Amino acid sequence: MYLKRPAGGLAFCLFYLASCFTNKYVLSVLKFTYPTLFQGWQTLVGGLLLHVSWKLGWVEINLCSRSEILSWLPASVLFVGIIYAGSRALSRLPIPVFLTVHNAAEVITCGFQKFVQKEVIHLLIDTFKVPPVI
Repeated sequence: MYLKRPAGGLAFCLFYLASCFTNKYVLSVLKFTYPTLFQGWQTLVGGLLLHVSWKLGWVEINLCSRSEILSWLPASVLFVGIIYAGSRALSRLPIPVFLTVHNAAEVITCGFQKFVQKEVIHLLIDTFKVPPVI
């Protein structure tokens, strides 16, 4: 089918835009000002579902040492900060400006990895390619 190949990319774009509009509505119109509370609730529910799935044998979880868990603590704190900052930015900026700044950050990170750290960057461009019309 002609649209089968780009369907994944199109679905991602639609869901991404829908989540931005939904979050903008919740943050701006409904004046929800506690994004870390919402993230904590999501994390608690996700953790409980993961624990129940582990007890039922649906997923396998390898036990980690305390030092391995503590090594993830700085990244976890930064992730909470990113969620909070993104929520504050989305509540104050128009959606096109927010999306431009948000995606510019990804481009800057990719450029830093490529030109400063000399890493080979593998992008998922094939998802968004449209087959030529014959």
